Amino acid sequence: MGTIKTGVCFFLLFVFCASAAWAGDLDDYDELSSAQGELDLLLKRNESITGQLAEVVQTGDYNLVEVSQSGQYNQVFLVQDGYSNEALVQQGGEYNYAAISQSGAYNQATAVQNGVNNIALINQVGYGNSANIIQNGDGLFGFVAQFGDNHAVQVVQH
Repeated sequence: MGTIKTGVCFFLLFVFCASAAWAGDLDDYDELSSAQGELDLLLKRNESITGQLAEVVQTGDYNLVEVSQSGQYNQVFLVQDGYSNEALVQQGGEYNYAAISQSGAYNQATAVQNGVNNIALINQVGYGNSANIIQNGDGLFGFVAQFGDNHAVQVVQH
């Protein structure tokens, strides 16, 4: 499990740094500084929990979060900074991990996990973005990073 976690860490570090540096020239957002703080959140998986864990941090106005967990050892980490962002996480099974970070306004993110040992990561910086990761199976990994405005993506994994 340690090798997988190390691999995920290096992958996320590469993707966040590459995405943030590339997207930084396209708009007025400072994606690099935004993404660095979120990287810590996305790597916050705790291997030693004994039940369910959901941690939510919200700043701004009218942000909405809904978390539903059944099974064992599932974890959610969610940060919203801005205005009218919405996030939904549904977990069924065991050892699932979902992390969502939203910065901006009117972003929507959904992570649905059914199975064992799935990972769903969503990072949104901007306005009016929509991202959905639906995982039905075991050992699945989904990652979405949206920088800018009005992007939409849906990832379905079996």
